[in-house]
Amino acid sequence: MLRTPKISHMQGRGVTAASSFRILDSHYFVPVCFLFFIVLRAVPIFFLPVEMDSDSSWFLGRGLSIASGGGYSEDGYPTAYWPVGYPGFLGILFYLFGQDQFVGQMANLLMAAGTFFLQLELTRRIFRSEAAARLGVLLLTIYPNNIAYTSFLLTEIYFTFLLLFAVYLYIARRGWIWILVSGLIFGLAALTKPQIVFLPGLLVLFRIFGPKSETNLHEDIVKGFAIYVIMAAVLVPWAVRNTQVFGEVVLISTNGGATLLTGNNPTADGSYVENDPLVVQRNFSVQDQVGADRRAKELALAWIRENPGRFAELVPLKIWHLWAKNGEAEWAYQAGYQHYQKYQSIFRSVRWINQIFYGLLLAGSLVALVLLVKNGRSVARPWVFFGYCLMIYLTLISVVFSGQARFHFPAMPWVIMYAAWAAVMLKEFASRTSPELAGQFESQDRQA
Repeated sequence: MLRTPKISHMQGRGVTAASSFRILDSHYFVPVCFLFFIVLRAVPIFFLPVEMDSDSSWFLGRGLSIASGGGYSEDGYPTAYWPVGYPGFLGILFYLFGQDQFVGQMANLLMAAGTFFLQLELTRRIFRSEAAARLGVLLLTIYPNNIAYTSFLLTEIYFTFLLLFAVYLYIARRGWIWILVSGLIFGLAALTKPQIVFLPGLLVLFRIFGPKSETNLHEDIVKGFAIYVIMAAVLVPWAVRNTQVFGEVVLISTNGGATLLTGNNPTADGSYVENDPLVVQRNFSVQDQVGADRRAKELALAWIRENPGRFAELVPLKIWHLWAKNGEAEWAYQAGYQHYQKYQSIFRSVRWINQIFYGLLLAGSLVALVLLVKNGRSVARPWVFFGYCLMIYLTLISVVFSGQARFHFPAMPWVIMYAAWAAVMLKEFASRTSPELAGQFESQDRQA
């Protein structure tokens, strides 16, 4: 377990704010907070039993198929509709520990726990503030949408854990063995969400253009190349399997065209729209999924070429759907929890609380950006900007495809880090300013 030092007011700028957050200033804060974190996520698993629905049901089915020896298949036909990363992970778990969704839920709980400590340590290293690190994990602990996801077999917790782990290893560990492990983890993450393939390159650039004392140009370039070699070693075998199965090159998945088409069609509103007549024309079937993917891509690109104005109009709508709302995990309970209607008012109330909480986190991350630009000398540059780059990157992807609230899930640990650091900095500024104002008032009183 990572260390849980007592906050020292001599540890650097930002940490002095700890006296304003007295609950954080204890040797016991991190272990108690972690216990609370686990309990809050275990309670829904054990006391709000759910059935997997939609995407989670699909992932469960594919994992069970792999575990039982049926391979990555659907209705008896080989598939690559979704990237194999998460279903393959479930398949291994089900093979080793039993073919039950509870196994996947326990894995979610363990990976969520890993995310807790990764966020804690990344905040310590990047923001150099124990107070911000502890406040950050407290915010993550009580974040309702994050809690709710633990019960469902979806990619979000798995992918977020892998991404944070790989980034942590690259930033915090310089040895070759850790570089290779980082490449392996990035490879598994890309086998889950291929769009992250460019992020290791961004980290390499950050290293190269970072403090000269930490940079060795030749070594950093070679290590970056090694990361991509390891990633290729993970991804290429799957591309070979797909090519053999489908008779043509399929690198990772066969849903890229459908994803593009469901965000760009005559009735598109910026989110995911699957019932448009143009979307139906892709004529999807498991047997012909490669052909359906090709047709979907052609239909989407043709629509974009014929409707450039509408495509441009959808851009702000896609950004809105990506970032404006949060709490989408409630939909999974609505579909999979049999007593949802009975407790609907409670679920809706929690979602509203979550939306307010999320809005404050997002606002805090924007405040942090202003503070970093104006006076962010105490943080680890350029690493501190990785989270913002991730947020921009996810936004650009959604601008092309569609905006969905769950797409910003991997960025939320970074949003929380920024918000926590901003809160500590603002509190520190207020603490410094208040005595000065009090002294001015006292001086004015004496003069009067």
